[in-house]
Formats: sequence, C-alpha cells, structure tokens
Amino acid sequence: MRKILYFNGNIHSMLSENDIFSVMVTEGEKITYTGNEVPSGITFSEKIDLQKKHVFPTLTDSHLHLLYTIVLCAASFNICEITADGVKPDNMADIGKRVRLYCKENPKQKIITANGFIVSAVKEKRLPDRHELDDWSDGRAMIVYSIDGHSSAISTKLMEMLGLDTKDSNGIFSGEAHEFMQGKVTNLIASKVTPSIIAKGIANFSNLCASYGISRVCAMDGNEDIENDILTKLLAFLAGHMDIDVRLFPQYMDYRRLDHFRKNQKTLRAGGCGVWELDGSVGSHSAAFYEPYKDNSAQGHCYYKKDKIKDKVREALDKNIRLSCHAIGEAAIDLITEIYEDFKDLIPEKGAMMRIDHFEFPSEKAVERLKKLPLAVTVQPGFSWVDKRFLKSYEQFLPESIVKRQIPLRELAEAKVCLCGSSDSPVQSVNPYEQMLGMIDFYIEEQSLTPFEALSTYTANPAKMLGELTTGTLQKGNYADFFICDRDILSCKGTDITLCKAERMIVRGKAYKKKKGTVIELILMLIRKAKKI
Repeated sequence: MRKILYFNGNIHSMLSENDIFSVMVTEGEKITYTGNEVPSGITFSEKIDLQKKHVFPTLTDSHLHLLYTIVLCAASFNICEITADGVKPDNMADIGKRVRLYCKENPKQKIITANGFIVSAVKEKRLPDRHELDDWSDGRAMIVYSIDGHSSAISTKLMEMLGLDTKDSNGIFSGEAHEFMQGKVTNLIASKVTPSIIAKGIANFSNLCASYGISRVCAMDGNEDIENDILTKLLAFLAGHMDIDVRLFPQYMDYRRLDHFRKNQKTLRAGGCGVWELDGSVGSHSAAFYEPYKDNSAQGHCYYKKDKIKDKVREALDKNIRLSCHAIGEAAIDLITEIYEDFKDLIPEKGAMMRIDHFEFPSEKAVERLKKLPLAVTVQPGFSWVDKRFLKSYEQFLPESIVKRQIPLRELAEAKVCLCGSSDSPVQSVNPYEQMLGMIDFYIEEQSLTPFEALSTYTANPAKMLGELTTGTLQKGNYADFFICDRDILSCKGTDITLCKAERMIVRGKAYKKKKGTVIELILMLIRKAKKI
C-alpha cells in the first residue's frame, strides 16, 4: 500500500481554528499520521513538499440539483450576469439580443434553456412573456428561469410540447403552477440530451468541483409528477460512478419510490425541493409569510396543511428515512419546526440528521425551537450578499421587518446548530467561497460568521449532518480527503475569500485527474465499480 509523506505545509485539521500541523502521512485511502515531525523508520512511496501552502479537508456542497446542473454545464446559458457595474443586460431589448445571439450560435439545440433572469434588476420588473420568447428564438422551444429557480417563462412551442394550454396564457409561471410541473420540464429537456452532452456535463461539473476543493455533493433530484422517474434512476446510476461523491436525496413523498435506491445507499434519504417545497421563493412572491409582499400585496402561503406534512414526517421517522425539506418564509419554517418539535423524542440524535433547507426568514419562535432540536440547517447566504448589493429584491419585495429577520447565523452557530453551506446550483454558482463570503459579510452584519465557522459549514458540519465522521476533518484514521491552496482561507478578509482555489485535490488518497469529457471517458467511468450514494 502506498505511503505518501506530505511535509512543510500549513495543514488545517478543522477540529479547531488553531489546530494546524506541518506533516501528514497517508497510507492508501486513510490518514495515518499528523504532526510537526517526520516520523522515523518509515519508507515512503512518495514525498511531497507542500512549500508552506495551506491544506484543508475537501468540501461538501450540501444542496444542489445534480441532473440539471450536469445538463447546464454542457448546454445552457445565464441570461443575466452580475458585474461590478450592476446586472447586465437589464432590459428586455438587450435580453432579446442575448437570446437571439445564443440561438444563432446553437442552431441544433433542441430546447433553449436560459437561467438567472433577475426580475428585480430588469427595468420591466417581469419575466418575458411567451410571445417575446417566440420572437427572440424564432419560434423554438425555450424556457427562461428566474435567478431563484421558482418562476419561469415558456415559449409557445415548449408549452405545446408539455401539453400546456396556450389559450389566455402569457407563458409565465410561478408558485405552485411552476413548482409542480418541473418534472415534466426536466424530463423533456433531458430527453434531448445526447451521450456526448452527458459526458461533457459530468466532466465540466466534476472539474469545476475539483477546482474549488469540493469532493462531495448532496443531490436533490427526482420529480413525483413523473409516474416512472427514469431520469432520476439514470442519475443514481451515473452518480455511483462519478469521481465526485454524491449523496442522493430523492425528492419523493411516496416513500415506496425509495426502494429503487435502497441497495445503493448507506442511509435512506428523501426530500429537498420538488414535492418537499413547503413554500416558494421571495423572487416569485411565493415564499410563505404572515403579511403580504409590499410591492404588489401578494400573499405567499404554505403549499400543504400541517396534518399532511406531519403524517409524512412521522412515516419517515418510523422508516428511518432522513428528510430534507425546503422552507424559506416564516410561515413554512414555523410549520416544519412545530412538527419536529412535536416529534422531538423520536428524532435520532446519532448518525445522519434530519434537515431543513434554506431557513431564510425564520420567526424568533422557530429559531428557539431549532436550538433545542437535533436538526441540520442548509443555507445559501451568498444569495443575500448579492441581493443586498445588486439585486435589491428583498428591499423591493419585503417589508423591512422581514428583511431584518433573516437567518441569525451567528446566534445559531453559538448555539451549536449544525449549519451546512450549499449553492442550490443551478440557482447559484457551485463556487463555495461565494457562499462563505455571504457568511463572513452577512446581510445582517452582527450575524456574520468567522472564516473558520464559514469553512466548517462545508467541512466538519456536513460530515456530521450525513453521519460520515471519517470525513470533514484531517486526523489519524480519517479518509485522506483534502485540497491544497496557496491562500489561508481562515485569514481571508471580505471578498478576498472568493479568490480561493484548489491547486490540487486528493480524494481517498488519490489525486483528482482533470476530465476531458469524451464519450470514451464516460464509458470507462461507467464500467468501474459503483460507490454508495
């Protein structure tokens, strides 16, 4: 078994902020020594001089949508970009030019998919209607997603392909009308995907993760509005062979559907978004609050009654399923925290944890409940950082009292709540350092985290959340999962943290090799022994 010596480095265990050593030995998949002296009497297969660079445990993105992200890595584009000068393009005429150019450059693409439309930053303050999409795309099938992924605009041709009635419809969908047809949309988009696009998407996604030091992702995938969700089964097969480790959360309330994945999972999981969205989002005015939105008096609401969700949570607890559920507005967060409080004696305190995802605008009561419950919370504060400076959607759409009630990161961290960082890709970039920036320079300044606490949301905390404690920290007996960086992430100030990159990533003791994205490479990947997901 290969024994590798790493020396002359700043190796951060992430057990505590000041637990730093200079020497580490790996043997096969595991770490066998950490300290400040090279152990004597050992013959090493390789010696690697770290040249005073910094070493950290590899990162976990605790909430993204893998199938869609893979497809987007190969065949989509962002319709709005956030620049130092603001959001561009910021009006329908220029957006139309961007769409026309993409369609001209991609004449063979069956369905045009555009992401990141920022309603709050566009002068017209709306999504384009289907007639505008028809004009820009020359009548092709097209869908445009808002930046938060909770509303969309669909062209006439795509509406017809989806079996949607175009009469009296402008092609703009939000709230439940948007949420509960996404399985059909995803299925249709994926049906046009070729093996070469899959190969390119997996390679681009894996290389992107490796460039940031991400070795593991929690994939929120699956659509209950599809009777036979073949695509999620295909994704599970692909995920088991990818270089990046995947922990799949099938988005089903019908737990019988989980049987297909049981043999491939150490821990049975369900939820995320899809049918497990208890409400929508701020941008689509569908996040559930007790008071109306201030710009148009819309009233968000919970998608389900308490009894239904309570029954499904109880069933999950009985079947030892670890749940993840989306809740953004205070009414939705109150709903799920009240249910978990009712079942507090049944929630497992060891192993993988039950989760609430986003938890963006909790009430004080919900925060106090959470402090007393063995739950993990998955957050994406990078969005609020961008919103405060560029999008201004919170201040445009929400009463000031709600804006000030964003998730109290510092308060929860001090209460030892398990906070896990994530991108919600493709809603946001996979870049974890953008989320960490949102944590250390939080919208509510006094609730900001330290860089160590922010990095812990991607290292030790998700390991605890998943019940996989041999990852997330660098110590003897743990897996040799780490990356090398020329910057000290724990000393970064402000936006400097977004400049961090992994020069090299090691997973289970082996260096990650950049993927080329060929079909042959995909075939060779798929004949390897599958890993647990």
